[in-house]
Amino acid sequence: MHLAQATHPATSVGTETNHQQGNDMVQASTSKAATRWLHAAQGYVAQIAETQSDHIDAAAELFADTIAADRLVHVFGSGHSRMNTEEMFPRIGSFPGFHPIAELALTNHVGVVGPNGLRQVLFLERVEGFGRTILEQIKLHKGDAFLTFSSTGINGVVIEVALLAKEMGMPVVAVTSVDHGNATTSRHSSGKRLMDIADIVIDNCTPAGDAITEIDGLEHRVGPSSSIGSIAVVNALKVATAEKLVARGVEPVVLASPHFTGAQQGEAQLERVYEEYFRRVGQVYDPRDALVVPKAK
Repeated sequence: MHLAQATHPATSVGTETNHQQGNDMVQASTSKAATRWLHAAQGYVAQIAETQSDHIDAAAELFADTIAADRLVHVFGSGHSRMNTEEMFPRIGSFPGFHPIAELALTNHVGVVGPNGLRQVLFLERVEGFGRTILEQIKLHKGDAFLTFSSTGINGVVIEVALLAKEMGMPVVAVTSVDHGNATTSRHSSGKRLMDIADIVIDNCTPAGDAITEIDGLEHRVGPSSSIGSIAVVNALKVATAEKLVARGVEPVVLASPHFTGAQQGEAQLERVYEEYFRRVGQVYDPRDALVVPKAK
């Protein structure tokens, strides 16, 4: 599938003349930086709408077919990409059919140092063989699909998961930064990047390096952009899949906000979501007709 290339709006904050003192000066400087970042973020979302709509529609078509057939769309991301898996489900306005895989060893790094630190995650997400081990802990079936997230698209685990899913016959969708992928080399022994493997690639339209805001006197850019780009893609995929399911006569069981549906109705809808997820996710633990995860070559 052809990848539409996007230009990435730059955002910089220089020194401005300000005759006000104290907090007023700090607020003016902060406001300028925040406004620059927000304008750039709007630009990335606009680029997604302009350049990725066909890719999003193709992925939503695949996901609607998968969910309508009572199969699962497995959703995987490591590190900060875990946010995207949880945004897909469970989240207000989401629905069962998507199966988030959030491996805590790759995602629980809020301590930064010490046990469960960032150093461990940065090491583990490069370790080949770990992706295979993750997939061996669940049961995958013919008719399932994979949705993978990695803005860099170069680390070993997510590439291994995508390669194995393809080898097992499952279609793979990747949400990644094409600009970052083109600017870097793979850390996997295959030499492949995530965007080289996936059947459908959706560009989150954010730039190599992720952080976008330059400030005079600060060596490194601040304010990452990939989260807002990827989460915009997640929700575009979600609503497009829901629309296509309804067109197929399949009503998604939506996790609705309990604050505006009434207490009893909200609780009843939440129970419907639980039961629907129980019904669907049971196959993740069902060995019957499960696909065999390929062994290391």
